[in-house]
Amino acid sequence: MNRAIPIFKGKSVGIERFDHPKDRWHQDPKSETTEQTVVTFIERGTFELMEDRNSWLFSPGDVLVSSPGLRRRYRHFESCPEDVCLSVTFSPELLDDALGKLSKHVTPPKVRSGVASNFAFRWLIEALASKSNLEIESAAFHSATVLGPHRWERPPRLSGVGTHTRKIRAVCSSMLDRLEENLSLSLLAAETGMSPFYFARVFSELVGEPPHRYLVRARLRHAARLLRAGALVTEAAIKSGFPDVNHFSKTFHRRYGVVPSRYSS
Repeated sequence: MNRAIPIFKGKSVGIERFDHPKDRWHQDPKSETTEQTVVTFIERGTFELMEDRNSWLFSPGDVLVSSPGLRRRYRHFESCPEDVCLSVTFSPELLDDALGKLSKHVTPPKVRSGVASNFAFRWLIEALASKSNLEIESAAFHSATVLGPHRWERPPRLSGVGTHTRKIRAVCSSMLDRLEENLSLSLLAAETGMSPFYFARVFSELVGEPPHRYLVRARLRHAARLLRAGALVTEAAIKSGFPDVNHFSKTFHRRYGVVPSRYSS
């Protein structure tokens, strides 16, 4: 028997914790079809996922990625499973705004445990504890990056980056709050007390992408949301940190496959 406990419900994001009632016998269904786009963090226990002729074993720290319409089977190794998972479900609108045409990218179902996936999970856990909708949605937005071509599984190149987790998370939140500002690598690095070179390396290790790419993606996502809400192209560009509207239009078209003026039509 599976049990789903709702933790957060927003307009574009839902978060649930999945587990199994203690000492209750469980029988895995023969197969099931995924209905939504979900990023699931494995907190405890193990299980096997079978899809077509492929199979993956999931353990604590791994991430399970699900897209609508996939036929899957799950197999547990105990009659009373003990696995616990935290699942983030995204609306199609959020994915379109966050990832653009990259949301159609086919992502393997398993992302192995690593520095970047642990960073995303810890951010989500602390955001939920804060009970701040903005912080929760920011952490969820970050988790959505694994649905596109991601670098969460890149082998670590630096040692001790985990000691900077809170600083980098604070910088990410700060960037999301200051999209209109002319942010520079030197300025962001100074806020963490690191040199620009070291900051860029630590940020890339933990977040999975360089600071500039993260900032551009956040700005484009904000612009997409403004356009969807009816904003004019110039307004969406300036409020998202793109003072050059022509540059904004080209960057937006490259990411979303459509010019800004036609995005919400």
